[in-house]
Amino acid sequence: MTEPLAALCALFEGAPYNAGLGIRVEALEPEHARVRIPYADDNSNPGRALHGGVAASIINITGVLAAVTKLELRDDSELGTLDLSVNYLAAAIGEDIVAEAEVLRRGKEIVFSDIGVRNDAGKWIAKGVVTFRALAAVPQHTDRQIHTPADVAVAGGDVPQMARMLVAVPFIARLGMSIIHMRNGHAVVEMPFKHTNADHGEAVHEGALAALIDTTGAMASWSIVGLDFRYKASTVGIHVNYHGPAINEDVVAQARTLRRNNEIFLNHVTVSGRRSGRVVATGSVTYRIVAPVE
Repeated sequence: MTEPLAALCALFEGAPYNAGLGIRVEALEPEHARVRIPYADDNSNPGRALHGGVAASIINITGVLAAVTKLELRDDSELGTLDLSVNYLAAAIGEDIVAEAEVLRRGKEIVFSDIGVRNDAGKWIAKGVVTFRALAAVPQHTDRQIHTPADVAVAGGDVPQMARMLVAVPFIARLGMSIIHMRNGHAVVEMPFKHTNADHGEAVHEGALAALIDTTGAMASWSIVGLDFRYKASTVGIHVNYHGPAINEDVVAQARTLRRNNEIFLNHVTVSGRRSGRVVATGSVTYRIVAPVE
């Protein structure tokens, strides 16, 4: 591995959020990256099943890492993920996951990376695509972000008692998420800004935002059927658009279930800065809840 690529590995492994996940860059060359997350209880749901937000995070991290291997970065470069798409294929139970990323296409500003996640036995866990943008210099433009009220998270305030148990799941607890509202297909979840949720600098990590979107969409789905831990549930897929960074502020996610088709729930999620009210990410979450056969 060349010295610049070794420095890039150290940069990614040292980012606070990445370090919290325990990522290890196992291979890096131009247009290709391989990243491992060793099993840890802190990254899991009950039953030692890997949290969906962890799989989304490793897809984002590995796809971005492959994308930047051939970029000539400057201090005034503007970098960031435009789009993250994830499909969950199987559960990872008490085991490491490994992501492999290949650059599909490199344009003047946009790089597309294809990412596959498997366990060490080769079983598919998830598949994703990252669309990454790199500008040589930050353009001068008018801010046209959509804004939402900063006090949106306090609306309603209805949270089922059993829902409070969900924030004790190790991965959700580590990110500091709290459920503010959860009723009739509508959920509001807050995530505080913490050093361990950040990328280098003061921006909330894109993987943490993806995890928040995944969790909030799930809560909206559960709010329709009612929490019952006999049910089997999992995320089928998420799709995330990043609108801009959340700099040194808490974020608030709002999810609404747009449609239910038997056991499948289709949800739309918007994430805003708690202080600024600025939209930083939007996404869709397809969630599945299966009642036990009597």
